[in-house]
Amino acid sequence: MAIALGLFAALAVAAALTMEPGKYRTLTWVLLGFFSVRVVLGWTRSRKMDV
Repeated sequence: MAIALGLFAALAVAAALTMEPGKYRTLTWVLLGFFSVRVVLGWTRSRKMDV
């Protein structure tokens, strides 16, 4: 999980530095945020099932 979230953070920084402000950069951030939430939710669900 930490590796996935680190990669998403790196991609978000790369998008911020390389893309011009506008709808494509915003869309990129929204998609990265969506996938980050999915990773965290999946990790949380797997932890609850282990208990």
